[in-house]
Amino acid sequence: HETQTTCWDHPKMTDLFQSLADLNNVRFSAYRTAIKIRRLQKALCLDLLDLNVTSEVFKQHKLSQNDQLIGVQDVISCLTTIYSGLEEKHKDMVNVPLCVDMCLNWLLNVYDSGRTGKIRVQSLKIGLMSLSKGLLEEKYRYLFKEVAGPTEMCDQRQLGLLLHDAIQIPRQLGEVAAFGGSNIEPSVRSCFQQNHNKPEITVKQFIDWMRLEPQSMVWLPVLHRVAAAETAKHQAKCNICKECPIVGFRYRSLKHFNYDVCQSCFFSGRTAKGHKLHYPMVEYCIPTTSGEDVRDFTKVLKNKFRSKKYFAKHPRLGYLPVQTVLEGDNLETSLQIEYEQLKEQHLRRGINPLASPPDSVVSPQHASEDAELIAEAKLLRQHKGRLEARMQILEDHNKQLESQLHRLRQLLEQ
Repeated sequence: HETQTTCWDHPKMTDLFQSLADLNNVRFSAYRTAIKIRRLQKALCLDLLDLNVTSEVFKQHKLSQNDQLIGVQDVISCLTTIYSGLEEKHKDMVNVPLCVDMCLNWLLNVYDSGRTGKIRVQSLKIGLMSLSKGLLEEKYRYLFKEVAGPTEMCDQRQLGLLLHDAIQIPRQLGEVAAFGGSNIEPSVRSCFQQNHNKPEITVKQFIDWMRLEPQSMVWLPVLHRVAAAETAKHQAKCNICKECPIVGFRYRSLKHFNYDVCQSCFFSGRTAKGHKLHYPMVEYCIPTTSGEDVRDFTKVLKNKFRSKKYFAKHPRLGYLPVQTVLEGDNLETSLQIEYEQLKEQHLRRGINPLASPPDSVVSPQHASEDAELIAEAKLLRQHKGRLEARMQILEDHNKQLESQLHRLRQLLEQ
């Protein structure tokens, strides 16, 4: 065994993960992750599995103790029930033994990478429900229900467990850095702050927060949009590659009239002459209605009179950024703003930061200066901590990529 390596992955799973590498040219992390998960979802036939069926199977197998650890045999039993039911409805599409092996392989990769042979009941539920078929808000409702207490309310610990299990799905694909890293505490804080820091939240409050597409969970609504866009045909021509009709996502400019981009060009960051990447675009995953056409026309008209500086200063974020010491988004900008504010304060008060008073003179003004300098030093220490934490996330992300690269090298050597 000294000269051989152990490969935990099914050969079909290995092929699937190798094929996902083709999607790394998608520039936008939420879409790149969602498209990878969609390909995985279809390979595991979980796109055929209704949410309510998943829930019923869990009840049938008496999986009610979320903190309980279950062994591989119990997981196989549960998956066999799921796929046997799917085979009855989709005989030509579901190979039960292969699907069970593949899905077990994926669940262990996500929730038991050390191969202890056991995973938590809640992890199994969150993993399968996240990739099941159903309406997005119905899925949010099911996920909440799984972690909520008997009062159908959810506290910070329960929400944390839900988000932790959910973030493992993009993490296993090496995409976790884009969603704020593995630390879910800032997301939990964001949700409860929105609800006035009450000790518990209701399902409605959770859904309202999820509608904002928080950074740690934005991949899930994008996954649903990717699925909806797969069969969509838009009666429009891509201004870059000239594809007509546009199939999949359609991106319409809100700066130029009759400017449309297909998903392939948009994801790769290609633009036509005169149209910049920071110009506003609207995304459609289904064909537009006449009302939407009129609304977009009005927006284009307004944007025609706006300057380039306006669009540079108002970048559109497609999700709710969760600000935290572990997520250094816009850190350089915030440092610059803070620096400018402090500089202005010094100038307003007529303080010359370069002038140092004689040691023998200590005035109230100098004492206040010292207090300001201490406050500034404290801010800088906080920013230093934020940068170090950000570096830790990037290092973790790098380790994941190295691990995947090592696995690929092993496969090539075999």
